[in-house]
Amino acid sequence: MLKQRKSIVGLDIGSSCIKAVELTREKYDHVITGYAQIDVHHESSRQDAIAELMAAAKFRTKRVATAVSGKNVVFRFITMPEMNDDKLLQAVRLEAGKYIPFDVEDVELGAQRLEMDSDDLAIKEMKVLLVAAKRAVVQDHSRMLTELGLQPVSVGVDGFALGNAWELGDSINPGVQETGRTVALVDIGATKTSINILRDNISCFAREVPIGGQDLTNAIARRLGIDPSKAEDLKRDPGDDLGVMQEAIGQTLEDLGNEVNLSFDFFENQFDGEVQEVWLTGGTSLLPMLEESFEKIFEKRTKTWNPIEGLMVKADNVDVEALNQLSPQLAVAVGLAAAN
Repeated sequence: MLKQRKSIVGLDIGSSCIKAVELTREKYDHVITGYAQIDVHHESSRQDAIAELMAAAKFRTKRVATAVSGKNVVFRFITMPEMNDDKLLQAVRLEAGKYIPFDVEDVELGAQRLEMDSDDLAIKEMKVLLVAAKRAVVQDHSRMLTELGLQPVSVGVDGFALGNAWELGDSINPGVQETGRTVALVDIGATKTSINILRDNISCFAREVPIGGQDLTNAIARRLGIDPSKAEDLKRDPGDDLGVMQEAIGQTLEDLGNEVNLSFDFFENQFDGEVQEVWLTGGTSLLPMLEESFEKIFEKRTKTWNPIEGLMVKADNVDVEALNQLSPQLAVAVGLAAAN
């Protein structure tokens, strides 16, 4: 009997753009069998935009995996007594009230042990990553998708979706990622930047910074005295005005880079490791000269990440040219689909 093919759509509902990637497992391969994205200009039109996107994409399945982010999600790094994984979540729930700004009864909790090497066998403690998301937000997210006739199978967190996409890339291209290497995945969206630091494909640090592409657009608009819509067009395609655009966004870009650097410093101080490479994703990662600008700020090898590299594509239902051109925007969507 042939194994049934299993498809799922990773749905990244951003504040200015919605991206969807359908992954289908065929034997041992992950295959992109659908892709679509659509701009969304107002939060009130988000549900209609999702409906339009799903109708146009003609996906094989209505099963979707999505995520929440922003102020409704908090990350905390805590120290706990050493214990088995089956007891971890229960213990974290008892302790969570000390670390999160929400009522524990009103949140969905997740916890991950951070596997850090230690030469001191007497240490009886472990570091744990605690994630809390407001339950009402998760429920509203699921309800909206259900009302659209979709089947939400999971609601995750953007930052961890990045890690899932990175791990998928490692399985597709074995040996490319060096053992023991520590990398930072930096996804720059419209209103926020998600950071996930991994060592050997294990998340060691996650954070969101409330600076994104819209802040760069606003900086251009203020500096040049133009409408935000024209500033956005200039940011996306500066043409002969590249120097003018870079000057306008210079300070905001430095502010963002410094915030990301603070995350690197925290990780390196807490976990006795050094971030060796930075991989950029998100819509803003397509900005000209961004790699070079951030490499100077971080003083680390910095590259734009293609999260679909090595994945097979069924071209009969996919705009391959658009997929490849905009692939750095798709890390969260790919990671959401890959985890299910």
